[in-house]
Amino acid sequence: MDYTKLDRSSVTSAAGISLRVIAIAVVVASLYYASSIFITLVCAMFIAFVLEPGVRLLERGHVPRYLGSLLMVLAALAVLYLVGYAVYGRAVDFIHDLPSFTAPIHHIVTHVEDFFARIHQSTTGIVPPSSETSLPTVRVQENSPWGRYLVRGIGSFYTFVVTVMFIPFLVFFMLTSRNQIWEATLNLFPIEEREQAEHVILRIGQMVRQYVLGNVLVALISAAIITPVFAELGLHFALLLGPLAALLSLIPYIGVALAIIPPLMVALVQFTTVTPFVVIAVTVVVVHFAAINFLTPLLVGHRVKLNALTVTIAMMFWGWLWGGIGLILAVPITAAVKAVCDNIEKLKGWGAWMGES
Repeated sequence: MDYTKLDRSSVTSAAGISLRVIAIAVVVASLYYASSIFITLVCAMFIAFVLEPGVRLLERGHVPRYLGSLLMVLAALAVLYLVGYAVYGRAVDFIHDLPSFTAPIHHIVTHVEDFFARIHQSTTGIVPPSSETSLPTVRVQENSPWGRYLVRGIGSFYTFVVTVMFIPFLVFFMLTSRNQIWEATLNLFPIEEREQAEHVILRIGQMVRQYVLGNVLVALISAAIITPVFAELGLHFALLLGPLAALLSLIPYIGVALAIIPPLMVALVQFTTVTPFVVIAVTVVVVHFAAINFLTPLLVGHRVKLNALTVTIAMMFWGWLWGGIGLILAVPITAAVKAVCDNIEKLKGWGAWMGES
């Protein structure tokens, strides 16, 4: 046996593994420390994928591509403005009344703390205090980490404003220069692999469009069911809390819990009987169950074929990396990665592992 060749192959294999680990660490560090840049680019690409069919439709009507791109971006901004205009007044009123909503929760938390304090006092007579061990002290800080978590990827308010302002321009340039970007991207691959690369990019675009538009329709249908129920109960800010619950319920696994919290906070201030709380919880849970099992497969389709373990890991990773925005982008980013794996022979095993059986 030639031990020299064996040693060389082992060294080469170890060096290759080390380089891969270093490359992954560099990519993760870049995604973390330059998160605002990558979040802006990802959001702009997703929006460009969604608006691209409209630009192509205008091109068929003999509208120049730059003008069609501008019209589609302006139309998207107009829709966002109308939604923001409709929600702004109610959102301001809700924020203004927020202290009155948090007071009952603080009262409940105080009762819970008193309950555990009494338990602790009753156990001190059974278990003698020791100087070596002590019970941990829980302190409630005024500055909750949840706010910092939700904007972790964006950073400061100034960075957030700059990021939002850059997205329309990036979308416009991506749509206008689509043909040049497409050709330049394909030129990055060898000639024999360009057809496969084109197929992968087309599949990613179709998946993103179907995922985004499908989820928007699911949210609209869910809001159309939840909002009248909240209004019938007489829940304050029903026109705001209904769509908010519908949007939050789209987040996999934890969405239904997040969707229930805002209306229950308002209900704590408004109602004194149990029935409204039960109706709110049952409505959100039933609509969420129907959306996940019927509406999402029908409207989103089966392009996003990710198993539960993959979705959980993706949400944990992107949530840790980019905070609340990472939770929203985790599924489409992971589905795009799976589309790449499904169309590359060496990575098909990973694509099968990430997909549903």
